[in-house]
Amino acid sequence: MQETSTPKNSNATEIVYSTKTYDWLISLVYRTRGILFDSIDEYFSENNRDRILRAQYPTVIIGNHVEEGDVPALAAIHRVVQPKIKFAIPAREDILKKHFLVKEFRPKGTLKFIFGFIDRTNLIPVFLRYIGCFPVKRPFRDNARELLKSGELRNMVDQEWNTLVERVNSGRNLFMFPEGTFNHDGYLNQIKKGVYFIRTKIKDVHFISFTLTYDYISAKKTQLHIAYGENFDVSESANSDEVANIVKERLGKNYVATTGNLLSMILMRLSSEAAIGKDVLFKRLQSFASEVKKKGKEIHVSGKLFGSHLEDAFQHILQRGFEHKLLKIDGNGRVLATEKLLHKEGDTRNLRKKNPFLYHANQLTFHKPELDKILLSLSDSGI
Repeated sequence: MQETSTPKNSNATEIVYSTKTYDWLISLVYRTRGILFDSIDEYFSENNRDRILRAQYPTVIIGNHVEEGDVPALAAIHRVVQPKIKFAIPAREDILKKHFLVKEFRPKGTLKFIFGFIDRTNLIPVFLRYIGCFPVKRPFRDNARELLKSGELRNMVDQEWNTLVERVNSGRNLFMFPEGTFNHDGYLNQIKKGVYFIRTKIKDVHFISFTLTYDYISAKKTQLHIAYGENFDVSESANSDEVANIVKERLGKNYVATTGNLLSMILMRLSSEAAIGKDVLFKRLQSFASEVKKKGKEIHVSGKLFGSHLEDAFQHILQRGFEHKLLKIDGNGRVLATEKLLHKEGDTRNLRKKNPFLYHANQLTFHKPELDKILLSLSDSGI
């Protein structure tokens, strides 16, 4: 039985608070994080010393959209949100259908058996609907050209955004990915008008942001970094472009500097002519991380850059570069870039596999001017 709270005004919305069962089921997802992730690290602003996301109703919690792992990542975020109001979570239609895990992730070996068993139980669709996921069409991704030609695209977009508003008005807070689709190049896609639409339809709505930084190359499994922004409101007078810029800045500035993306920035500067020793590269990574932590006051820096396993991660990343033919070794054991690494043009839809170094370097685009300056200073000092 769900718990609700009715304000004295009989016309006010009944807030739907979570139950012990609801919280427990989401905590189960968090406990299985080891299946997908090597680790999950969380970052809060300096002003948020109690490490809590305060989400009084109505609040929209917005985040960047990277991959299917974003959904189980929400289980981690749920742990720090207060008060415990149930969520509404828009989800693509196929994730709520049977056999999604095997079709989407195409696992092998033991993981294929586990995912296949879970698919057969139909637990995923039942669970997702219970915690508040509801299916939405993806008009900007699925058959957009046909919908535009038939004149149905605008109606579909309006219908989907109205659905988001209805869910908030039903007494739930909303998780939302303003990009609408996965970003494929490591940075943000164009911000759609959903946040602006909700702002125009819901009075006194508040916003919180979180940014997911995935490090795919520092370990065998993905390392996930979640950085939380501070609460913010959007002026009623702000137009759609202004709202989009606010959202883009909130999400973009909270990408975390990780072993994967800092080393990728260094490697993207290599040439196919001038070789560099692995020991020099490692020292440059250490110095880069230290300078970013010291000078980049608004940049979250992963503690893994200063841990005992940094060298293991460094070697793992270089090995990925050799396997993808992005790096090569000269006769003296020094590292050079290949033409494949230096060629940056072309289709970015599968950039994470085609050029993982460029993909990870792109995560830090918002801070690129500051980081480039730090790298230049290190180069000038001979590091």
